[in-house]
Amino acid sequence: MQGRPDLSVIVVTHQGRDLALRILRTGQAAAGPIDVEWLVVDSGSSDGTPDAIERELPGVTVIRRPNIGFAAANNVGLRVGRGRYMLLLNPDLEIVEGTLAQLVAEMDQRPEVGITSSITHYPDGELQTSIRRFPSPSRQLGEALMLTRLPGLSHLQEDESREERYDHEQSADWLSGSFLLARREAVDQAGGMDERFFLFSEETDWCRRVRTAGWDIRHLPTLRLTHHTGRTERPDLFAQNSYSKVLYARKHFRPLARGVFRAALALRHAVRWAGLALPALRRPELRERVAAERLALLVVLGLEAPRYRPYAERAGS
Repeated sequence: MQGRPDLSVIVVTHQGRDLALRILRTGQAAAGPIDVEWLVVDSGSSDGTPDAIERELPGVTVIRRPNIGFAAANNVGLRVGRGRYMLLLNPDLEIVEGTLAQLVAEMDQRPEVGITSSITHYPDGELQTSIRRFPSPSRQLGEALMLTRLPGLSHLQEDESREERYDHEQSADWLSGSFLLARREAVDQAGGMDERFFLFSEETDWCRRVRTAGWDIRHLPTLRLTHHTGRTERPDLFAQNSYSKVLYARKHFRPLARGVFRAALALRHAVRWAGLALPALRRPELRERVAAERLALLVVLGLEAPRYRPYAERAGS
C-alpha cells in the first residue's frame, strides 16, 4: 500500500492557464526532498487550463468542477489529498526562495501549530501584508474613517502593516489565504472551509475555527513568495468582499456587534462613494470605482445581491 505523502498541494484554478502552469512548475522545482502530491481543482475554466496542465504536467492530478467558489473548490482538494500537511496555493503565487521541505520540517518541530504561511511580496518587491487581526466592529470603524493613518492607531485595522514584523516568527489571528499550509490533524478537527463563503473571508473563518479547536496560527518567515496579482484594486470585487464580511459577522458576532460592524462597513463605502463622486465627473478613470463603492454599499445594506451567491445556498436552491 502506498504511504501517505508529506504534503498535498492544492491549486484552485479559474482561467489564467499560462500563469498556473508557471506556478506549478516553479512550485515543483521548490519542493525539496519530500514526497509531494499535486492536485489542481479547476473551477470551470474556458481557456483550456485543465487540458494544458494534464498535457504538460502529467504528475499533477486535475479535478474538474464548475465554478463553485474558492472555499468549495479547496474543500474538494482537502477531501482528496492524502498528505500529512495540506498546502492551499494560489495559481498566481510563486515560491522564489526556500523549499516546501523546509516549511514542512519547521512545522514538524512545532506540533502546536495548525496553520502557517510565509513572507509574500508583490512583483515590484513591496511587501504584501498577510498577517491579520480578526475583524471587529472597532477595526471596521477605524478602517471606515481612515483612523489607521493616525499615529498609534494602526491596531484599528486587520492588516499588520509593520514590515519589520514579517522577518520574525509570530502567532497571528489569521493569515492571508493565498498560501496556507495546514496540518492534517487540524483540518480533521476543525473541518474544511465554510462553503457559504464563495470568495473572501473563507480563510478568516477557517483560521478562527482552527484556533478555536486549540491550534496556533503562526507566521513563519521560512519561504519568500511573489504574488503576481499586483497591487491594483479590483473594484468589481468590492461588493463580493463586503458581502463575505457581512456573512462572517453574521456567523461569529452577537447581534449588537453584528449591527455595528455592518453599519461601519456601510459607512466605509458611503464615505468613499461620496468622496469620489464629484472628482469622477472630471476624471473618467474614477467612475468604475464610484460605481463599485455604490454597489458595495447597496449589497451591505441588503438592497442588492452580490455577483456570486454562496455555493451552499445555490446547491440547496
